[in-house]
Amino acid sequence: MALAWFICPYKRRNPGETPPTRYCAMDDFTGPIWADNGWPQGNVPGSPTFWSETEILGDAAIVKVRAEAGTLSTINAAPGFLRIPNHVDLGDTLGDLTAGQKQVLLNKAVALGYSLAEIQAALPTNWSTVTLRQVLAFLAQRRLKPRYDPDTDEIVLDGAVQPVRPLDDVVADVA
Repeated sequence: MALAWFICPYKRRNPGETPPTRYCAMDDFTGPIWADNGWPQGNVPGSPTFWSETEILGDAAIVKVRAEAGTLSTINAAPGFLRIPNHVDLGDTLGDLTAGQKQVLLNKAVALGYSLAEIQAALPTNWSTVTLRQVLAFLAQRRLKPRYDPDTDEIVLDGAVQPVRPLDDVVADVA
């Protein structure tokens, strides 16, 4: 069994219904993840957690997953999903990422709504000593409150800044 970190989108669960609800798109893979771990699909009280998330800016989540390598590859190929390459432990330094891998993470941060100036102020240009915790904590510093716009039938994320679930809670959920 392997562990991995992903950045993935939120989706609308009930198109056309009012009010709509949102869910972490990792839930689309709950069945295969549970099967990989030898459990029937579904959340039974007291059962283990095989993926856990914290919502972040940009209608996205940071998710830790435990599953087979093939399932993790399938998840990574899903639209809007990005797997953090090569690292699982929050203390891992990311100095071994290629320039391309680093650029993909930086581009994702910008796409989520963080400015380049904000990124550069928080993370040094040379990532030889930057840890996975630093990058994920930067991404998990805020999220915006969603609201439903009945005129456009869309969920809009332009509300007040909301608290973010601590990364350590996500880590503790998925061992």
